[in-house]
Amino acid sequence: MARQPARLITPKGKTINLPPEVYKQVKQLLSAQSRRRSRAKMTTAIRAAYGKYAGGPSLTKALLAERAAERAREEAKLKRLHG
Repeated sequence: MARQPARLITPKGKTINLPPEVYKQVKQLLSAQSRRRSRAKMTTAIRAAYGKYAGGPSLTKALLAERAAERAREEAKLKRLHG
């Protein structure tokens, strides 16, 4: 089965046939750009939320208590199943 040539479709709808090496380079560039954008968005969200719940109940303590309860439920279930 013959491989189809790689094609790049521009935002304006123009199709450009690409050699395999060029396709790999374009793919790497696009992948790197999308990672950078998402990291920037994540950093912005973290900075916006930093200190938002300061002075309130500890979310870490609540999370640890929830996880301990979940582990207890898992242990009880395993004891029921395995005796």
